Amino acid sequence: MKLPIDSIISMVKTGVHVQKAADESVRVAVFVDASASPFLIETVREAFVPQTTSALLRVERLGTAPVSVKDDTDVTIVLTCGSPELERRVQELVIAGAPVVVLCESSVEAPFIKQDTRMLGLICATEADHLLQSLARWILARTDKSAAFASSFPFMREPASIEAVGQAALANAVTGALVFMPGADFPVMTAAQLGMMLNLASVNGKPLRPERLYEAAGVLAYALLMRGAARAACSHAGKGSFAVKAVFGGAGTWALGRALMAFYQQDVDYSRVNAAVSSLIKRVVPSQTSDEVAIGRPMGAPQYGKDRL
Repeated sequence: MKLPIDSIISMVKTGVHVQKAADESVRVAVFVDASASPFLIETVREAFVPQTTSALLRVERLGTAPVSVKDDTDVTIVLTCGSPELERRVQELVIAGAPVVVLCESSVEAPFIKQDTRMLGLICATEADHLLQSLARWILARTDKSAAFASSFPFMREPASIEAVGQAALANAVTGALVFMPGADFPVMTAAQLGMMLNLASVNGKPLRPERLYEAAGVLAYALLMRGAARAACSHAGKGSFAVKAVFGGAGTWALGRALMAFYQQDVDYSRVNAAVSSLIKRVVPSQTSDEVAIGRPMGAPQYGKDRL
């Protein structure tokens, strides 16, 4: 079964929308307390090196003077190992309106934060990977700019990718379970997988380019393969076919998403593929001279005057 034209148009629109989302402005405010350890400072400094021109990092000292953030700030990060003025300064930052997360090495360094809320959180770690993964998940849960954050700061790409894959897998599992008309779920699931592919590409810093067509072709081939396997399994499942379709839709999309994640982590060079495709097109569609195209006849054919019959 072929994808309807409206699904293809929807995929293109999704790609444009995802690209725009990845290009959104990102503003991060970082306040460094005098007590912050070299570990915290170096970890955050290395992680928050913007990879896009749309991201901006603002760094300030956290001391005894009142603090504030600009209105366009998306998230505020405080680096500290505890200080007498910490609670008051953090309250001022929370009132400013952007979500605030305090990074420290032990919870005793910020005892006034009892639990995470929408506007205030605490992350304690002495190991860089754990700190950054926790920070990435915390930010993603509190912003609608996940694609922009992930494309700008590489340490956020894996959590953002897992979130995108999980959403697509869940959607296709539900589609497989609830769509009872044979074949009707295939265009919906395939469109969701193509959208997931475009989202993962954007999150991992791969812009919307013609090369995405190669990857889309791979997704379509995979979708056809999974559809054939699901139909074969459903033929033996009887009334439980809806559960089989749900498993194939969810698990198949999850497996595809994980494969795409691994693929996008590599810097794939399409130059040879592009050259091969260009050469093939030239062979299939021979070039014509401008005279041949304009007159519409072979070169050297006899010419006739207007009055000749």
